[in-house]
Amino acid sequence: MTVTKSNLVNRMAESTGWTKVDCEILLNGFLANIIESLQRGNRVELRGFGSFYVKERQPRLVKNPKTKKVLSVDHRFVPIFKPAKNFKLTVNRQLLKKSGLLKNES
Repeated sequence: MTVTKSNLVNRMAESTGWTKVDCEILLNGFLANIIESLQRGNRVELRGFGSFYVKERQPRLVKNPKTKKVLSVDHRFVPIFKPAKNFKLTVNRQLLKKSGLLKNES
């Protein structure tokens, strides 16, 4: 299942008691601030969740495996998200438990 922005707004409204309109404004503002910070070249750290930063990619030549044609990829900057250590561990543990692959914890 994919969680959409609309789903997040609904969950926020249910858990806070705020209106969906207020939650959507808050979420849009939050996301806009992250994007603007990255556009300025800043790193955004949300402790316990992860970090957003921009990585520079140099120009390079790539080959399309289907057509074997060589193409040039321009110099660019790519937004990256790196999850916090505990975030990765808890997601992994929960999904292993859900799939029945988690062995007995000591």
